[in-house]
Amino acid sequence: MRILFTASNWAGHYMCMVPLAWALRAAGHEIRVACPPSQERGVAATGLMPVPVLDGPDMMESARLAFYVQAMYTPPQSGPRPLPLHPFTGQSMQSLNDFDPGELRDFWKKSIDAVQRSYDNAVNFGEHWRPDLVVHDIMAVEGALVAALRGVPSVYVSPGFIGTVETEPGLDLVSADPLSCFEKYGVEWGRDKIEYAVDPSPDVAVPPMGGALRLPMRYVPYNGAQGVDPWQLGPVRGKRVCIVWGKSASGIFGADVPALRHAIDTSVRQGAEVVLTAPVEQVDKLGTLPAGVRVLRDCPLELILPQCDLLIHHGSANCYMNGIVAGVPQLSLALNYDTLICGRRIDPAGATVTLSGLEASAEKVEEALGKVLFDHRYRLAAQKLRDGVEQAPSPAAVAGLLTRLAQEGGLSAQDVAGITNHTAQARRIS
Repeated sequence: MRILFTASNWAGHYMCMVPLAWALRAAGHEIRVACPPSQERGVAATGLMPVPVLDGPDMMESARLAFYVQAMYTPPQSGPRPLPLHPFTGQSMQSLNDFDPGELRDFWKKSIDAVQRSYDNAVNFGEHWRPDLVVHDIMAVEGALVAALRGVPSVYVSPGFIGTVETEPGLDLVSADPLSCFEKYGVEWGRDKIEYAVDPSPDVAVPPMGGALRLPMRYVPYNGAQGVDPWQLGPVRGKRVCIVWGKSASGIFGADVPALRHAIDTSVRQGAEVVLTAPVEQVDKLGTLPAGVRVLRDCPLELILPQCDLLIHHGSANCYMNGIVAGVPQLSLALNYDTLICGRRIDPAGATVTLSGLEASAEKVEEALGKVLFDHRYRLAAQKLRDGVEQAPSPAAVAGLLTRLAQEGGLSAQDVAGITNHTAQARRIS
């Protein structure tokens, strides 16, 4: 059977799909991953076959532009916020007036052309390769169009916390067909048309799925590949805090977000060893770091977190899910409205605390960090969350469901309940 994955140029969303793609490949199916050229190397590194035919606006530019607009029209709620970077150059600005809105005309034209070209390319590849099933992320719905034209099922894979029919601003991206890319081919589409959604979210934080049939799947971390450093095999003395500041955080919001330095300094003052993983330019901007801070370069989180007592990060769904799987309490210094929404959905479980990373003062960071690091109730809640997500069907089990979907043309809630119950029974026996 031929299965087409479509992935955007937001690398984290593709990483969430990798274990499912591996499971389908291990079951003997042919896998192709349609992606933008910027994702070709990342896809190839996972051992899967990239097809770099997709296109679209630069996601970093788009995100910086959204942050600029937010800074223009949303007054800060508490204290000063960092100025946004220039949306297109990524350089620091001294004033919001340093960006000329007239530059938007070319940006929108290029973006629209790129999006329309991406859909056309996806359709052409679909006609050539003729997949039996299509799996897509929420920012690469070209796959849904390919599936509709082929008359085969399509499946959305959530990174966690992001549903199908969303009403929250920032999570309703590509909710319909604004550029008439589906309409051009005679297909009516909107996120309310999604029929199947693979979702690793904990049961306590399942996002809205509209009419889609939710296929729960155990989250298996994939964050790239790297050898294990010998120091990771040694004993941990005292508390260890992992701080993650991804490329998207510094690339969109700049290297001058004070909350990151507050988190580092507070962790050290609390007597913890700090493991910091961040881009080189972000680390350089921090200046001299206190003793007891170990800097890593793009180290996969699954190599770090099992020995950590706290995870601090910039709010991405990937970070949240990695921390949940590791059973580690978390402090999110969320940088954007979508990451704040993720925090609102998971914080009630009692294992995480979310602050606005753009507005949090040193005092707020210190108070939250001390609470999550030393209050044992957060550790117990984190372990409960971990135990809950481990009850979900494995990627291999979900791959079996998707095989049936492609063969039979549909799935029922009873089918999903069947593999969920089988997984629970197998865990009880083991």
